[in-house]
Amino acid sequence: MTSDRASAAARRNRGRGEFATPLGGIRLVEWCSPAFVAGHEMDEGLGRFPSYRSLFTTPEGLARMADGGCGDVVLGLDRADRIVGYCCLREPDKKDFWGRLGPGTLYEVAALEVSRAYRRTRLSRAILDLGLTNELIEDRIAYMVAYSWTWDLEGAGLSAGQYRDMLMRLLVPYGFRRYPTNEPNISLRPENVFMARVGQRVPEATIKGFKNLLFGLV
Repeated sequence: MTSDRASAAARRNRGRGEFATPLGGIRLVEWCSPAFVAGHEMDEGLGRFPSYRSLFTTPEGLARMADGGCGDVVLGLDRADRIVGYCCLREPDKKDFWGRLGPGTLYEVAALEVSRAYRRTRLSRAILDLGLTNELIEDRIAYMVAYSWTWDLEGAGLSAGQYRDMLMRLLVPYGFRRYPTNEPNISLRPENVFMARVGQRVPEATIKGFKNLLFGLV
């Protein structure tokens, strides 16, 4: 087991207090194990809708995100212990476009969602706060790939451009900024966006490799 994996295992299912919302307090738990995630039901606001389907509609699917080396799954649990929000961070798969730099370099904000009833309560920010304050962040280049076809535009009451701007406003306070890239999937629609944050301890060679990767030069 690597030091990252050992460190993650030692912090499994660590509670980080309660976040107040108009619908009641939400318990925040980070570094959730697969078994812990699978042991909780998903709120119905994380489900299938006429024009949108949540990335995860079952706890089993979300649990697979927690079944990785240094991946961090943060959950928001309501008073009935249902999952009403989550954030998943992980290393990109080595076969993925963003995995070309190799292990220990990039760290993806792979999923962030809050149940429809809890939107506009700032719960997404509370969950993201935990995911983006773990000790790996300063050693990695954290990034988020945002595809407009994965957004709940109907539930949010926003256009694709407005939704993109909302995501950008959410991430900028954490040091993320927009980066241009010719990655094929991002280039498919003008609303898609790629944002990243370079950790303070990331070597210059890694930063150079990342900038080359943005345009497929790795």
